[in-house]
Parts: sequence; structure tokens; C-alpha cells
Amino acid sequence: AHQDIPFERLVEELNPTRSMARNPLFQVMLSAGNVPEAQWELPGLRVRPLPPFSAPPTRFDLALTFTERRDADGSPDGLDGGILYAADLFDESTAQALATRLARVLAQVAADPDTRLSDIDVLVGDERSRVVGEW
Repeated sequence: AHQDIPFERLVEELNPTRSMARNPLFQVMLSAGNVPEAQWELPGLRVRPLPPFSAPPTRFDLALTFTERRDADGSPDGLDGGILYAADLFDESTAQALATRLARVLAQVAADPDTRLSDIDVLVGDERSRVVGEW
């Protein structure tokens, strides 16, 4: 009911214990958008969307963003996604590994929406034997 309240105002109202080491409320954000891209018809003008801006520094340790893609008929046609990460906590290879695992999980769930969470295979390659056997 209050999704329009700015995040900074929420932090101010809740007044959580502050730490310079982390975000005051949460460290990981996931956002999903399914609002169709606006179509502008303006007589005498050619209008097109601007390309995305370069990623701003994230205010969170990890931020995952998804946008629903639509086909020419306006029907759902997959997801586009991105990851922003705090460079002092993650390096590019770690963020890429997270993205690979997430894509793997989403592909399994899309292939069989009735899959139990316990049956989803998150680990890739030799990770399972390393985690289960070696560690």
C-alpha cells in the first residue's frame, strides 16, 4: 500500500541501528518489472527509447533486476536481467557465477513449474562433489 514511499524516508522512519559496513535494512535487493515499454506516437516526430545508462554504484551489496520481455504481439517472451554488486565485496567472476546459477535455477523452474525446491540443482559442474565430498 505504501510502495511509493522513498527508501530514504523509510530508513528515516524506522531509524535502524546504523553501520558503515552495510545497508541499514537489507543487503540484497531483487526487483522485477513487467510494465510494457511506453509507445509514443507524436505527429511529426520520430521517438525511440534512450539506451540504458551505465550502471550507477549500488546502494546494496547485491541488486538483481529483471524486466519482462515482450514479443511483437505483446505476449511475454522471457526475462532480461542484470546484477549490480558492491565491488569491495564481490569480483566480476563471483557475480558471473551467481548469474549462471540463477539462470540455471530459473531454467529448471520454467521447464517444470511443479519442481520441488529441494529438487532444484543450483550447483554447476564439479561443484557438487567439491561441496558434498571435499568440504
